[in-house]
Amino acid sequence: MELSTLLSAFRDFEKKGKKETCPILDQFLCHIAKTGETMIQWSQFKSYFLFKLEKVMDDFKASSPEHRGPANPNVEYIPFKDMKERILKIVDGYNGIPFTIQRLCELLTEPKRNYTGTDKFLRGVEKNVMVVSCVYPTSEKNGSIGVNRMNGVMFPGNASALTDRNVNGPGTPRPVNRAKLSLSSSITANGFPDSTETSEQVLEHTDRTV
Repeated sequence: MELSTLLSAFRDFEKKGKKETCPILDQFLCHIAKTGETMIQWSQFKSYFLFKLEKVMDDFKASSPEHRGPANPNVEYIPFKDMKERILKIVDGYNGIPFTIQRLCELLTEPKRNYTGTDKFLRGVEKNVMVVSCVYPTSEKNGSIGVNRMNGVMFPGNASALTDRNVNGPGTPRPVNRAKLSLSSSITANGFPDSTETSEQVLEHTDRTV
C-alpha cells in the first residue's frame, strides 16, 4: 500500500462536505485488521476511523434489530443511541492509536464475524475502546511496534474522565520517583544491621547527634 496514495485519500476525505466510505481507506482498515500495522499517525486517520465506526454501528442495528428477551440483572441495559454516543466519545478522546487498534479494525471490517446481536456487538466494541494504552505507527519497512507499557482498562464509570488520560491523553498515572537510600552496610530481613560492629557505629553516631 503506497503511503502517498493513502495520505492523499485521507486528505480528500477531510475536504468532502458529505462523508462517505472510500475503498482505499477501507482497504487500509483491513490492512490494520490483518497485520496490526498502522503506518501513519492517529491524527491522520482518526476522522475516517470515527466515521467508519459510527457507520458500522448504525448499519449493524439496521440489519439486526434488537430483540430483547428477559432482562438480565447482571447486565446494565443501555439504549443503542446512548451506547453509540459513549463509544464515539471515548474514541474521539484518544490522542494516540489505541492499543486494541487491530481488534477494533477487525470489528469494523467484519462486524458480523463473531456477533449477531446489536447489543452484544456494541459491548464487544466498548470492551476494546476502554483502554489506556497506545501504540506507535508502524510500517512494513521496520516491522516493529512500539508499545506504551502503561496498559490497562478503562471502565464505563470512568468514561467522563477521558480528557484527563495520557495515552490516549494526558493524565495517565505515572510511577512516583522515590529517593533511594544508599547503605554501606547490609540489612537483614528484620530491618536491623547484620553485624555488631555496624550496630555500635549506628549507636555512636546517634549519641553524637543527640
